Amino acid sequence: MTLKMPTDQYIQVDGINTRYWKLGERGSSVLFIHGQGGAIDYWYKNVFAIAQQHQVYALDWVGSGQSDKPQSTYTIDDLSQFIIRFMDVVGLSHASLIAGSVGGILALKMALQVPKRVDKLVLIGIGGLGKEVAFPARLTSLPGVGELLNHPSPRAAKFMMHQCVYDPTPYLNDHEFMGMVLRNMSSDILQFQTRTFRTMGNFFGIKPKIWQPIRDRLSEIQSPTLIMWGKQDRAFPVSHAEVAAQSIPEAKLQLFDQCGHLPYLEYADEFNRAVLEFLST
Repeated sequence: MTLKMPTDQYIQVDGINTRYWKLGERGSSVLFIHGQGGAIDYWYKNVFAIAQQHQVYALDWVGSGQSDKPQSTYTIDDLSQFIIRFMDVVGLSHASLIAGSVGGILALKMALQVPKRVDKLVLIGIGGLGKEVAFPARLTSLPGVGELLNHPSPRAAKFMMHQCVYDPTPYLNDHEFMGMVLRNMSSDILQFQTRTFRTMGNFFGIKPKIWQPIRDRLSEIQSPTLIMWGKQDRAFPVSHAEVAAQSIPEAKLQLFDQCGHLPYLEYADEFNRAVLEFLST
């Protein structure tokens, strides 16, 4: 099976050579924001479908995918500002945000900091709503241990898929897909992500100074919001979906059974239909 991907484009964002996709000629603008350790590659089952009705953008944020990986350490605030600057550079005055995992923290920060630039929010298994986070991520926060564990290898790629999806079998048997996973686990990516995670989490989980201010302000979110979560998500527990649904005004909640951290891959057709319906209302 060949993974169909849009054409890569590159643009300078604050001196960072940044890979992005742009596709779709009509409708409102939509920006895909991946999570930590992710890349735009993981949206390959979604961007073409959404681009049938919308102008779609997706970026590898700094330190991810094929974008530059500086030696400096970026905080969550730095990353959310980076995405705002990306919007500035490509001329996106406002957009709906589709964000997964740690990308969801960035999207929530943007919705609170620059609400007029965020039309709608689609939040998928996001962080930033509590201290709970997967044990392997907490381990990487330990000095020395993170460096020891974060070595790219086929075995590490298989472990990641076991952690991220409910049924890893079809992914593990797809050599091209697993090659894409391994490509996005290079040493410089893992080192950057480890430094980033240590600014937001430790062995005990996500630091209160990160999640508490976001959780306390969820009622201020002005953008219509769709929350999507796998019931068997190992990265961030489904109980966080309930927190968001109860706190964000008039938020809609869609849960996927027998689904892990990546419903946009595991249930791509259902995901795409739900997102298109939400964006059209």
